[in-house]
Amino acid sequence: MNKQAISLFVKRVFLNCGVYGFFRNCFPNKKVSILRYHAVVPDSENYYTSHAISLSPEEFEKHVRYFARKYNVVSLDEIIDHFKDKKPLPKNSVAFTFDDGYLDNLLAAKILHKYGAHGTFFIVTEAIGRESLLWLSEVTYLLLKTEIGSLSINAAGSADTLPLGNNRERWKAIRHLVKLIKSNNRDVRQEVRKQLLDQVGTPELLKDVKDLMLTWDQVKEMVDMGMIIGSHTLSHLNLPNADPDDAVKEISEAKTVIEDRLGKPARHFSYPNSGPYAYFDERIRQYVVDAGYDSSCTSNNGFVDAESDAFALERVRTVPELEETVHDMEWSRVLGG
Repeated sequence: MNKQAISLFVKRVFLNCGVYGFFRNCFPNKKVSILRYHAVVPDSENYYTSHAISLSPEEFEKHVRYFARKYNVVSLDEIIDHFKDKKPLPKNSVAFTFDDGYLDNLLAAKILHKYGAHGTFFIVTEAIGRESLLWLSEVTYLLLKTEIGSLSINAAGSADTLPLGNNRERWKAIRHLVKLIKSNNRDVRQEVRKQLLDQVGTPELLKDVKDLMLTWDQVKEMVDMGMIIGSHTLSHLNLPNADPDDAVKEISEAKTVIEDRLGKPARHFSYPNSGPYAYFDERIRQYVVDAGYDSSCTSNNGFVDAESDAFALERVRTVPELEETVHDMEWSRVLGG
């Protein structure tokens, strides 16, 4: 048994024997854990996101069932309203959030609803409206599904030939294109996508990519279940690398689209393109404030309270195994994280 397996076994024992419950009950968390998710899909069917940010429907239901029973599930609306009024939330409160707007989020919403829980879903509006593809899933899906042996990309001053002979090479190519796109502006992104589509973008594959995302009718169905819809920009553009006018448009017009479509305020925003990249800064934060949102979430790991910056809210990174997620939450809190 390797170290990772041993670690998971120990955490599973801690969970089942009530160790985490002991810490939670004896030292309740006065801060809120905003949980960050992306996709709910079995590994065998996941050709559109990194496996590190997805989990199976069965595992997600374990998460929801556990948090709904052991914690106080609150909505992002409640968090912000309580913070504004300087009112404390119940101790050991958690909130569910999802980024991007994948089709599988409809199932996630149904699971949340089953347990009487809320969730906030940050959507990329052009992908929902089928005006453009979500470039992240486009890159991932096309490179995992194509039958060509290599891809040639000439952009941002470099020319690369990326082998696609096996799964390891395909994921390496995906990471290369993601880094290239996130590190540059819209023009580079469009040039990379054009070259990608010219080489591997068959009509069948492109239709599949479109169908990976929610539709507006499905979003409305989620709202009817009590879910909150937030903004994740128009097209998932890396905002610090965008031209200022482009960044403002991505932030403000996505809010307008959601409100026009749903007839409800779009109060919350989530900065796209996290990871080892600069994905938001003070200038971008101000654009979100100016657009009229009430809050914005980062992908920085941590907890929030009334003293937190409402436009740079930290979230708790979730992983497929419930034991790992709960361990990270409870121990990082006990250790002062």
